[in-house]
Order: sequence, then structure tokens, then C-alpha cells
Amino acid sequence: MSLQVPTQNSSTFKNNFGAPDEVHPVLIAGAGPAGTLLALCLAKLGVRPLIVDSNHFIDHEWGRGDALMCRTVEVLRSLGMGEPFMASGKRIHQRAYWDMTANPPSCRTLSDFFPAELDIEDLYTLAIRQGLVEKILTDETTATCGATVLRPWSVVDVRLDEKDPESGPVVATIQSQYGEKREVRARYVVGCDGGRSKVRQVMQKYGVKLEGDAHDSVWSAMDVVGFKTDFPDAEKVSVVASAHGAVMIIPREDINGKNCIRFYCEVDRGRTPSLDDVVGTVHKVFHPYTFSWDDINWFTIYTVGQRIASAFDVKERIFLAGDAAHLHSPKGALGMNTSLMDAHNLAVKIALVENGAAKPTILSTYALERRQVATHLVHMDAQLIQIYADHGKSDNPEDIKKLVAFQAEHFAFQAGTNITYAPNCMVGCVSHAPSAMAKLIGGEGLIVGRRLLPALVRRFSDGLPWTILDAAPCDGRFTIFVCFGDLAAPGRVEQLETLRGSVYRSGGVWARLEMRSTSRATSVLRVRGVTTTSHLSAEAAALLHGGRLGSQAEPRLFVTSSLYSDDVPCLSPYVNHSSATTIPTRADILTAKAAAGILLHPLHQKWDIDIEAGGIVVVRPDGHVGTITRGIDSAAWLKVEKYFEQFLVL
Repeated sequence: MSLQVPTQNSSTFKNNFGAPDEVHPVLIAGAGPAGTLLALCLAKLGVRPLIVDSNHFIDHEWGRGDALMCRTVEVLRSLGMGEPFMASGKRIHQRAYWDMTANPPSCRTLSDFFPAELDIEDLYTLAIRQGLVEKILTDETTATCGATVLRPWSVVDVRLDEKDPESGPVVATIQSQYGEKREVRARYVVGCDGGRSKVRQVMQKYGVKLEGDAHDSVWSAMDVVGFKTDFPDAEKVSVVASAHGAVMIIPREDINGKNCIRFYCEVDRGRTPSLDDVVGTVHKVFHPYTFSWDDINWFTIYTVGQRIASAFDVKERIFLAGDAAHLHSPKGALGMNTSLMDAHNLAVKIALVENGAAKPTILSTYALERRQVATHLVHMDAQLIQIYADHGKSDNPEDIKKLVAFQAEHFAFQAGTNITYAPNCMVGCVSHAPSAMAKLIGGEGLIVGRRLLPALVRRFSDGLPWTILDAAPCDGRFTIFVCFGDLAAPGRVEQLETLRGSVYRSGGVWARLEMRSTSRATSVLRVRGVTTTSHLSAEAAALLHGGRLGSQAEPRLFVTSSLYSDDVPCLSPYVNHSSATTIPTRADILTAKAAAGILLHPLHQKWDIDIEAGGIVVVRPDGHVGTITRGIDSAAWLKVEKYFEQFLVL
């Protein structure tokens, strides 16, 4: 009789996966960037996911994705995760473009990593390895809801319920590295299992296929630690053109107490390059400068390709996110970032449905919005790879400028600040025509479908400086900003009284939400007020406390803690201040200051809200603008209600 000793990673099915007939809300296949952010976002919004990954964590620890872009950092802050990433990463503020074919070698172009006109608070890229990103997100998920990544389990098959494919549980077959095989049921299955996604493969039976082509170039990536160099721009992202090919270097966060840098290097497609070949190329490209290091932490060779799944979901029950949905090179540093933003978009929508706040029809907007982004990305990446491949190989000095020009043209997309979702049930169809003020300051104003623009305001209750983005965190609620200019303007209080009556009237959206048995209106919507009146105005405080805008017996649109003063002047990020002239003499001080690049009421001016007419801005839980109205009257509020009636459960 032999004694059977269980393997270390063998599982008790009931303990790890629940009872065999349990239906989980969401099964996530893969604990890469997409899977870990999807899990965390769901957990923070009250949905406990089941997460499996085919590898041990050690396989995720080093290499791969290397940086977080501006919009990604902004989203992480909205989830309350800014600090751990800031503490762990390395901020990179500059780019350098070197020509090693010149005599002597020289830096041809030096620039900020991103220009100020992108109008974002975290105007840099944050160098941080993918494994650390995954660990921070996974640890927070466990702390939030107790869910952990179950390893090493792979999803090997997924199928819709044959009798009820629209609403019956999705059945997934999972298999352990140690031979166990089980079936798991979930309302949704999300394939976040990378470029060789098994979930995507099994979705072929529902007509999903991978489309696109491979490029004819091969590149290597190498992380070295404990490096020393006399190259002047090792602390910047530097693109180096030479007769031996192009190399890009990216400073990294310290690893095990030692400095780290990554080399991206084009290699010869005609043969299989070795690590020694790549090291030799690096030394040749940087000559006469030298690099030495203590250790090579990670090394890989990859063939560039641009491919995208023909569909991102099957009947809004089985989804693809991240590399499982789209494949491209890491040259634009958008692989990990696009994956994270896919997950964020999908998680918010699944949570809204699971929590009973929204109709399942909103799940169709995931593919509409994110496939549009992926398509743009793969087209841009194909062009970028060709420019990198040609970089430094031409005798024409103008050709070396092509990469700089291309990246400048696509700064906003790389940063994530100009991604604009097309009209759908969660994005209103609102025409955009910048006002004279917006044109004067060089901005565009808010654009429906695009991220909310930042601004520094003061909280009326205590005068505390506050970024307006923090007034709309990602907690599953829609934020309604009522921007009304001067509270003391003639007739303004009466307008707000009328608006309050419209919002809380019987039969309105707010009242219908209040009548639901599952949750209150405030669990779905929140209202924030923004005024240009000074936070030091005693007259405004008297109006707020005097009962005209609501009393203890009547609901208020906002209280002093949810009212913000747009009275913190700033320099316009859209104006080149090096060429600014003296302030012209004009009767309209607001216009005069704006013409000189000084914004007296930055939120109203950057959002392009008419200070006299006011406006209402609805922000989705993911930080994108859902709809905008001009004015704050009853007609404006009815437009807001029509927006919500499309998808909220009322």
C-alpha cells in the first residue's frame, strides 16, 4: 500500500472554488495587468471575483511591461491606489534623441516626456515593472474582498449555457498544472490570459478570430541592474540612432537596491540572436560611451506583430481584455497601459449590472469603446515600428527627425488624454463647438466621451485646496457637476431652487431610484456644485445656510462639503508663456487675463462652461464625460434624466 502525498499546489475544490454548483459573479482567466486591475476594480465596487492563473507568481515577477502612462496613473489615483505606485516607481520627465552617426555623437532633440497642453496632473511616465504592478493590485484585492489568485490553474474551455445562452451561467473548464480538472460556473468569464489566450482560442467556436499581420522585424528587451555608464542621458528615455541599428533605453525603478535600465534593441531577423549578440550590439551602438552592469535581470526576443480579435465578447457573457484581445509591440509603452484601461472600462460596467444599478445592455459598450482604441493602437504601432526600424539608417539628416515628429503627433494618445468614446447609451450625442473663451486660451473644453479635465478648486466647507478629480472617485457612482458661476449673480439662487425642485420632483429619476428596494439614489448618483464665488464669501455662506437651497426637512442639491469654489487662478496649460505679452487693457478682466494665459476661474474656463449660463456635466464612474448641458434650468435637467433613462434600472 503506497502513501499518497498531496502536491503543494493541489486544491480542495470546495474550499478554493466554492460548491460545484456555485455561480460566481465573474471568473477572470489570467493575473496579468488586465486581470489584476479587473479584479481590484470589481472588488472595490462590491463584486468578489474568482481569479485563476496558469503560472506561479515567480513567472510574473520580472521583465515585461515597464511603465505607466499619465491616464493610467490618474485612474489608479481614482481607485485610491496612487500612493503605493508613486512609492514604488520612478518618474521620468524627459526624452532624448541621440544621433551616434554624427561626429561627435550628439543629442539632436531634448524634450519633456509629455507637453503641458495635455492638461494632466501627473505629467510624466512612471517606470515600474509589470510584476510589481500585478503584486500591488493583487495584494489590494485580497485586502479588499479576500480573493486571491488561484495558481496554477488554466481555463481550457468556455461554453455558454445551451438552453439559455443570454442569461444562463457560463461554464468554464479549468485545469491544474497538477492534473486536476474542474468545471466552474460564472455569470461572466473574462479572458485576460495574454497573447496566447486560451479563452480567445476557444471563442473560435463562436466565430471569434485573431486578425492582422506580423511585421518583418525582431527586437530584444534586456534589463540590467547595478549599471554604470558615462552616457549623459541614462536618466531619460533615450532613443539612439546608429549605423548598428536603433536602441531605446528606459530608466527603471531600483531592483533589489540597485539601479536598473532597460535596453530595447533591434536584432538581425536572419538568425536567432543570442544574449551575447544583443550585449555586443548595445556596446557598439553606444560607442564611444560605455555601459557596464552587475547582472542581467531579464532578457527576451520578440517578433513584432499587430493583431486584434475580431470581437471582444460573445453575447456580452464572455469577454477578452488586454493582450488576449490585441497584440502589438511595446514601443509605444502601451501594452500594459491599454490592458489596464480595458479592465477598468469593463469592471465598472460589470459592477453596475451586478449591483443592479444598470441594465445589462451597457455591457455592449465595452467592445464599442475599447475595440476602437485597440484598432487605433495597432495601426499606430505598425507605423512606429517601421520608423524605429528605419531610424538612423538614412544619410538624410531630416529622416532622423521622423521619429520625433511622429511621437509628438501621438503624444495625447500615448498619454491616454485624447481617447474619446463614440456616442452610445453611456455617451451622449452632444455637438462640440468651443466657445470664444476656449479658443482664446487655446483649449477645447470638455468633450463628451473623453476624460474629465483636472482643475484645482477649494472646498467651500473649509477652504481646502482640492483637485476636482478627487470629487469624482471611481466608486461605482456617476458624478453630476452643477457649474453655476457666481452664486450671488441676480436670479442665480432662484435658478438653483428651480433646479432642486426638478431633480427631486415626484416621478423623476432621483425619486424613482429612491423607490427601489435594493439601494438609494445616492448609491448611484452624487451631485457636486461648482461656483466662481470666493470660498471666503460670507454672503454665499449665508445663502447656503439660510435654507433657500434646501433645509433639514428638504433634500439639498449639495452642502458646503460638496460645493467647490472655482477661485484658484492658474496659468493656462495651453498657452506658450515664453511668448506671452503684457496684459492688454480691456474692460473684461476675465478675457484680458485669459488672453495673457492667466485663468481666473480655471474649471469653468477649461471645461468651457459659460459662467453666466452655467452647465451640468455628468461623469461616468470611469472618469469619462457622459453628457453635458448648457444651462442649469429644468430643461437641462430633463436632458440629464434622458441620458440616465437609457441604461439605469429605474
